[in-house]
Amino acid sequence: MDEFMTVIEDLTELFKELTQIEQLKLDAVKKNRITHVEECMNREQASILKLKGLDRKREICQEKLGFNGLSFQEILKRTSGKQHNELKQLFSTLSHYVDFFQETNDSARTMIELNLHKINHILSSSSEGAAPHKPEWGGQL
Repeated sequence: MDEFMTVIEDLTELFKELTQIEQLKLDAVKKNRITHVEECMNREQASILKLKGLDRKREICQEKLGFNGLSFQEILKRTSGKQHNELKQLFSTLSHYVDFFQETNDSARTMIELNLHKINHILSSSSEGAAPHKPEWGGQL
């Protein structure tokens, strides 16, 4: 059970890191700093590989404990006492950071989509013979 709990703690830390990366990406998108966005995306890809490895490790731990294929809520129903309380806290903390990551990721995605829409609008305006409207796009590198 200790190994399983450690994996949950590692997953929580990874989602904290991913959220920080997403926040940096969101800031970079807001400031139109394309190279910073790319750097964040590269860091994100490395973290996603780490996430896949941790998730596989979690699956193996769950299998060893007889919790194969069970959700965290189902695992909690099968535990009691101190173990139940510790797992409940770990799952709650992980859930919080996963939710926060998803919110931050959604915000970054929306900002990127808005900026892409602006770029497409500027490009279509410029291809129709109109000069690009510089104040809209301050694409900084």
